[in-house]
Amino acid sequence: MVNRASRAATREIVRSVLAADGACPASAFVEDGLFVTAAAERPGRRRYPQAAKPLGVVTMGRGVVVSCHLTWIASLRERLGDRSREAIFSAPTITELTQFVAHEGEALLGPALGHVCAEEAFRPAVDPEGVIFGVVEGKDVFDLYQHPGFEYALSYDPDHLRPDVAAAVARRAGRIIGIAGMSADCDALWQIGIAVVAEERGAGIGRALVGRLTELAFRRNRVPFYTADVGNVRSHALAASLGYWPAWVEIFARERSSA
Repeated sequence: MVNRASRAATREIVRSVLAADGACPASAFVEDGLFVTAAAERPGRRRYPQAAKPLGVVTMGRGVVVSCHLTWIASLRERLGDRSREAIFSAPTITELTQFVAHEGEALLGPALGHVCAEEAFRPAVDPEGVIFGVVEGKDVFDLYQHPGFEYALSYDPDHLRPDVAAAVARRAGRIIGIAGMSADCDALWQIGIAVVAEERGAGIGRALVGRLTELAFRRNRVPFYTADVGNVRSHALAASLGYWPAWVEIFARERSSA
């Protein structure tokens, strides 16, 4: 396993996974410009379902990678080739791409901002008073599926392609008030999702839950990551408070039935 303790090592792992996602060389993310390639299944990619005609647009801050259906390569190079990174992720271009995939019965999702954390950057949370926290792993997570309402944290599917591998649970007076779940989206990156009941939000419960799973990911020698739409300011603030930093931004197509 690669040492994931440093920021530099974490960024390298993220580049490797995103390159597998986009069927491109990792160098495409560290060189300015546009790289358009045919989407393909590659080892090490995140196990997300692909649309019948896939489209993904992602950047780590320099180059922009577009992975798409083979028949779209020429058209997307022509549409996007002379646009800057900022212009590609602007509202007019996103609207244009939304209309482009709509002809195939697909919806465009995002932009979503991906955050990652390294051990050297991690800042543990302070537990709020009166709340009891616990962590479960493996099949013990399935016991939580009997508690509905935490879909942002749990898949509620023991056979999911990105299985729930751990969960942190917050209880007040014996009642579950928050759950953070961690899914194995690929071998290297484990994603954390969080759900806290409405009346308990803003008290630091989500921060404490995500912090526990972040530490668990480090112990399991995985990179924890956390994603949210760009407009979800509170989620981005929570991630930043624990030492996460924004590592990439992406938009992607899904069939409308699964979007």
